[in-house]
This record gives sequence, C-alpha cells and structure tokens, in this order.
Amino acid sequence: MKEETPISEITDTFLDWYIENRHKPDLAELNDYLLNAALSARGYNNVESGETFFIREILAPSAPKLCLDIGANVGRYSLDLLQSTSTQVIAFEPLASSHRELVQNTFAYRERVFCENKGIGNVNGELTLHFDASASVLASFSEEVKKVSYVGNEEQATAEVVTLDSYCSANRITDIDLIKIDTEGFETEVFEGGRQVFSEIRPKFVQMEFNWHQMFRSKTLNDFAEKLPDYDVYQLLPDGWAQRDPRDPLSNLYQFSNFVFVLGN
Repeated sequence: MKEETPISEITDTFLDWYIENRHKPDLAELNDYLLNAALSARGYNNVESGETFFIREILAPSAPKLCLDIGANVGRYSLDLLQSTSTQVIAFEPLASSHRELVQNTFAYRERVFCENKGIGNVNGELTLHFDASASVLASFSEEVKKVSYVGNEEQATAEVVTLDSYCSANRITDIDLIKIDTEGFETEVFEGGRQVFSEIRPKFVQMEFNWHQMFRSKTLNDFAEKLPDYDVYQLLPDGWAQRDPRDPLSNLYQFSNFVFVLGN
C-alpha cells in the first residue's frame, strides 16, 4: 500500500513554491484570491457582517434598555434588536419611503420602538438627502460618497436633521446602551453633533460601519477611535469579533466591515 504524503509536507512545498514565484504576472489571479480570502478572514467584505453575532451574543446578555439605530433604513437591524432583546429602540430614518417601511416592519413591536423620520447630524434643520429609490440602503447626506462605484444616489430630497445632543436633551435621555451608526459616510457629522452624548452619557456600545465612503471623506478608523478615547475597538467577524488597534494600518482598510467600540471599565 502506497504511503500518503503528510499534508504538512504538501503545504510546506506549496508555500516554498509560492514564495519563490509570487511576483510573477501569471500569479496575479491567485494573489487576488489569497488577498480576498485573507481580508474576509480579517473581517472585511463578508456577506454576514457579524451584526447578528454581536446583538445575540454580546449585547443581549447585557440586558440593554435603550438602543439607538441611526440610519435604520427599513428596519432590519432594529428588528434584530427587538427580537433578540427586550430593549426599547429609537430608529432614525430620514428617507420618507424607507421610514414608511420601517414603521410597517416593526409594527409588531410598536410598544418598544419609536421610528423617527429624521436624520442625525451636526445641525438642527434640513439637509439634502442623496438617494437611489432602487437602493435606498445607500442613501446619504454626503454627496462625496457618489464616488463609490456602486453608489448612484442621483435623486434628492430634503430631510429633517437634528443633532444627537439636542434630541437626547429634548427627550431627557440620560442612559443609552447602544448607538448603532450606519449613515453611508455621514458618520463624522453624527459624532460632531453628539459630543455631549458620547462624553457624558457614554453609551456602553457604539457600532459603526466602515467602508469606501470614509476614503472619500478623508476619515480613518483611528479618527473615530480618537473621538471615543475610553473605548476598546473590536472588529466584527461572521461568527465572532476580534479586538483591533485602531492605529494599525490593517484596521484602517477602506473595505466593508463593522466595528464596535466598547466602553472600558
């Protein structure tokens, strides 16, 4: 009977060959494949972003009482919060059509969810919302993000915007467990209008999406981490999370991912 070659020897042989030949032009496709596989393992560009893991395995055991969903779209994230926890949810969605769907989709939990047809930013007033009716999830107050190849957003609408500080003050909100921010490149303005909330109320968790949009806004993950100096940074994986150093270039790649800032003890 022929003796099989140990897998470790095959792997070592391949690695030796690859290291020797990796710069050859005909290996470009393999290099791209390996790069994309490594990015996925690191937490980037996954279809399953890790949000479900975070809500059910990290947030739910902490028994949250109030969560803010900023950029709620039609309510997928809010629904997961409502179904997985007993929290109250305030969901902000400035696009009228998406807000109507948000209200419909969360109607069964109407006693625990309040759907606001407004955006969160650094001013109280009205701003121009750029959107594509066929891809409402990509709507943004930032016109620069139209530079992202898959973003159309050629339609416009005027939408009400309030600052996080003024909203929480007006509604006497003094304790927040989670603020989720998915505003398609408008995250900086959310933080600017919420300085008091983040420094005084100090939510236990802050989740935000990081993607190409930030490249066109000239923002890094480290820029946001510096706004939350007392928080540890975790990158969500499909079935877990990993702590990251926001000063590490590998934590600042302009690829789709979700990061969670966790208030330290």
